[in-house]
Amino acid sequence: MKMLLTGSALAVLAIAATAATAQPAPKQKIDAVYWLSAETVSGMATGQPAGVEKTLMLQLGSVRRNPAPSADHVPPQGLRAGDRLPLLTPAVGTPKPDGRPDFRPGPADKPKGRIELYWGCGETTPAGQPVVIDLATMKPGAASPFGVLPDVRTMTPPSTASHATYGEWPNSRGGTRVPGGGSLIGDHVVQGNYTPEMRFAVAAGNDFLAPLAPRSGPLASGAVKVSWPALANARGYLLSVTGAKEDGTIVMWTSSTVRMPAMALPDYLEQGDIARLVQQRVLLAPAATECAVPTAVATAAESAMLMMTAYGPEANYGSPREAPAGWSVKLRTRARHMSLLGVDLAAMMAGEEDEGVPAADEKPKKKRGLLRGLGGALGLPG
Repeated sequence: MKMLLTGSALAVLAIAATAATAQPAPKQKIDAVYWLSAETVSGMATGQPAGVEKTLMLQLGSVRRNPAPSADHVPPQGLRAGDRLPLLTPAVGTPKPDGRPDFRPGPADKPKGRIELYWGCGETTPAGQPVVIDLATMKPGAASPFGVLPDVRTMTPPSTASHATYGEWPNSRGGTRVPGGGSLIGDHVVQGNYTPEMRFAVAAGNDFLAPLAPRSGPLASGAVKVSWPALANARGYLLSVTGAKEDGTIVMWTSSTVRMPAMALPDYLEQGDIARLVQQRVLLAPAATECAVPTAVATAAESAMLMMTAYGPEANYGSPREAPAGWSVKLRTRARHMSLLGVDLAAMMAGEEDEGVPAADEKPKKKRGLLRGLGGALGLPG
């Protein structure tokens, strides 16, 4: 017996079929996530005035458990850090008051001291600067005198807290350093007994950033001009200066046109946040090659430290949707530099004359200790 369908019935069936086919595909299960954080460090942070180092942090997290976890990263030969980088699972230990990452500090001491906060590139400071901050008078819940901190998304790499099994490099078993000429370009493989095998290839555009090489020297106004060669693949820059006056007042400056301390930004930023912060002029644009530290900053602080960060590109890799076990990889990059403001340390070490170096008959300036622990006291990200 044939069933006759009216026009309305056919319409209902058509709608039902469309709804069935329009259902979103089930979300792919991710068994493991792997993060590579690649940093190029130059200047005094390396222990050498003109030194360059590359650091690589590898972090693997998996939902799988194994009583004897074992995993390795097989890098391209160009990394020059070894044929296999063992991803060691940290032993569970008790907190130790020695500054190690597993230390759990007690209540922080109430901060005290004064800060003069400046911001923006230029030989002169506009009206309203500096903002003077007395840390002892700051009250919980009050508006921050440091300004509105940039709204950025938190980047949370794998950890022992977020995954059933976790492994990392560097560690005590497999080396700790990447040579200055090391490169991430090429094929990578991650293997282990608690993770699916991961295979991905890093292109030239996602390699370590080149080292930052800023030079700084005094201008006639007393300001200090900082200039640098543009870095290929850099997405944005931030400069900061920290020093101290004779009376102990801390002097802080950033290249941002928005009032904020440099420590308000985390070590790494998502690409969307970088682009937005460049547009908001919190970060200098990738095309920028110079910035003047105002006279008021350059003349106020003795032995001031110049710090510069370049935020680089990010790459994401993953298994195809039809793979039996899903995995994802994130590679993020940045470059960091530290030196004395207005002093060419590399030239000084080579015996060359430099305008920022005191003459032989001048008394050496007293070096002041820089601000320590302020970020923790104010709850700012590191």
